[in-house]
Amino acid sequence: MTIITKPITEKKAEKLVLPPTDNDQLATGDAQLIGGDAEAPQDPHFIFLRARARRVSTRTTLCLLLTALIVVSIGIICGTYLYRQYLRSQIFKGWCNFPVEQQQPDAAMLLDTNFIQEEFEIDVNRGEYEKINVPDFRDGRSGRFIHDFNTNKTGIVDITGQRCFIMPLDRNSVLPPKSLFDLIQKIWDGYYKVNTEIVRETMMVVTPPIEDASEAGSYIAKECSGMNIYRLEKYVGGVVKRSADLHTEAKFAQFSGKGITEFDIINLEEAQAYEEAHKNTH
Repeated sequence: MTIITKPITEKKAEKLVLPPTDNDQLATGDAQLIGGDAEAPQDPHFIFLRARARRVSTRTTLCLLLTALIVVSIGIICGTYLYRQYLRSQIFKGWCNFPVEQQQPDAAMLLDTNFIQEEFEIDVNRGEYEKINVPDFRDGRSGRFIHDFNTNKTGIVDITGQRCFIMPLDRNSVLPPKSLFDLIQKIWDGYYKVNTEIVRETMMVVTPPIEDASEAGSYIAKECSGMNIYRLEKYVGGVVKRSADLHTEAKFAQFSGKGITEFDIINLEEAQAYEEAHKNTH
């Protein structure tokens, strides 16, 4: 006997359904935001991470680029600042002794029979000015010379009398800043013979003092702040007295690279009289 039985059908495998998670919901939302692909499965249980990974990569790149730009900008700013500070710092300041020959016993600025001494401040890089401070010296007066190469003027600060004088810059007797600095270095190294020949200039004061200090240039005006500033002119008339007969309190001298220049002011008393007459008007 034949028994016909109903074929046994295989039980369909059940789909494993996982409960949705927050990440699943975010991923589903991200997938929907990207172009709205019509062919993308609508089943919320499918996880799409491609869009999220792409978004994170873009943000990271932008952050890295922004950070790099900030670092480069800071480097440029700091480099520029340090470079400018380095240039500004190239102001030489120092003392230097200059040998004087024995046959010049009346040389100004003698600290002893063999040397003169000066203090320098030199604008080495820009070459705009140089200051030469001359301490007390025999047969002369303590003073400070400012050579302004922008305005082509020389200023003399009468430290004792608290007044200033200005006159044209004589480039034939004054070395420019860089050349003067090089000369001082050679003197320090001991292989340069200094020319200490004395050149005397007879000058006279022009009163009254100038009204606008800016006329003297910024460097001289700064050194002479609060002081009367008089013009000096070369004395060309009459008989010039011998140096030994001139008033010692009216002599100013300096070594500026091309010998010693001594300025004898023959009418300093006029400046003193002017100040005495106008001391109550300031």
